[in-house]
Amino acid sequence: MIPGKIGLAVGIVGSVAFIRWATQGGGTLGLAFGLLLSAVLLMWLGYMLPRARMILVSVGFFTLMSGIFASYSNWLPQVRGEVPKAEPAGTSKKAEDMTAQELADKGEMIIFGEMGTLHGQGKGQCPLCHGFKKGDVSERAPNLAGIPQRAAERIKDARYSKPDSIQTEAFSGSGRATTAVEYIAESHSCPNCFIVAGFGVKGSNDRESPMPTIHKPPIQLTIDELIAVDTWLFYREGGEVPPVSEIRAAYEKFIPAADRAEPATVAAAPPGGPGPVIATGADTPDQIIAKMACGACHTIPTTGNKFGAIGPVLIEKTNAQKRIASAEYKARVKAGKAHATTPKEYIIESIMNPSAFIVPAFVNKGNPDVSMMPPDFAKKFTYEAVEKMADFLLSIDESAAAKDGIKVDKDGRKAS
Repeated sequence: MIPGKIGLAVGIVGSVAFIRWATQGGGTLGLAFGLLLSAVLLMWLGYMLPRARMILVSVGFFTLMSGIFASYSNWLPQVRGEVPKAEPAGTSKKAEDMTAQELADKGEMIIFGEMGTLHGQGKGQCPLCHGFKKGDVSERAPNLAGIPQRAAERIKDARYSKPDSIQTEAFSGSGRATTAVEYIAESHSCPNCFIVAGFGVKGSNDRESPMPTIHKPPIQLTIDELIAVDTWLFYREGGEVPPVSEIRAAYEKFIPAADRAEPATVAAAPPGGPGPVIATGADTPDQIIAKMACGACHTIPTTGNKFGAIGPVLIEKTNAQKRIASAEYKARVKAGKAHATTPKEYIIESIMNPSAFIVPAFVNKGNPDVSMMPPDFAKKFTYEAVEKMADFLLSIDESAAAKDGIKVDKDGRKAS
């Protein structure tokens, strides 16, 4: 009897020690293997202890099945998601060394972040405001289908030849566009030089454009990237694509030499993918804002991003609680679309799931249930980053906006 008990005790201690060694030294696969060993131990104990046999064998069986599934799952090749590696500035292929097809493909990726769909959001963030399919109604900016032909007509417009906009030249002495290629380049580098009727900032009488200057932060496309975008705009129409030298000369006409430097090193996009850098908890709020190009659409007091006019002014210490209490938000909650109960939850929800609730003044009438904000931030923010951003936005109220000289109307828009 005594030797049997001693053998049982030794077996238990030895088995536990072996299981511990397997789980601690073998990572996830070791843990899975440990489950198998635990199952064997439990079943052996069931054999040795008849009074507890039924329960020990049952538990052992379920542990055995868990171990089999866990072992198989961890035996399969694992995919690890990481922030893309940084691509040194200046290492990409020059526009002059690319074919028209290669440039057009690159331009399409910069605009949409994917090929062949005419939707999505690439680095350029263009679809936030522009439509690209013929017949689509764009509320915030002109539809760019057929823009090469319209560009040639726009420079003959009386409003273009005698501008009354808040800016009439890209920089002193740059002059105005004289060709369709120059008009498109000027529109990108100096959006305020000409505003198509009906697409100006609300209250500006079409004298100010809501579009950011896209060769500057936060979007900051290089001239080579802008050449790719313009090549795609011509290429998709099936007509003759202007030579790279002509497009480059147009941008150099409207972008001063000091602004042509290539942006600092940024994280490279995954092969075939779009994409700004993933925001992490190590980033400051200013870095997150720059990475995610928030200032392209939003005015954010206390930061350098004071020009975005497409989305609401971000004074969330003032607005978040009001939004949660609004009848519109409560209706979304009732419909199961929105779920925030605190201002911080509201901000996180607005970033990670922007279509959960759209501020009424910014609803796209053509597609009222879908926000114009990029829908993929849930894949591009770590939780620590979005929490840090929420805390930062909750520190900004209407008095901070007033100190920055920013007026906000009742709808949350930046007032002129």
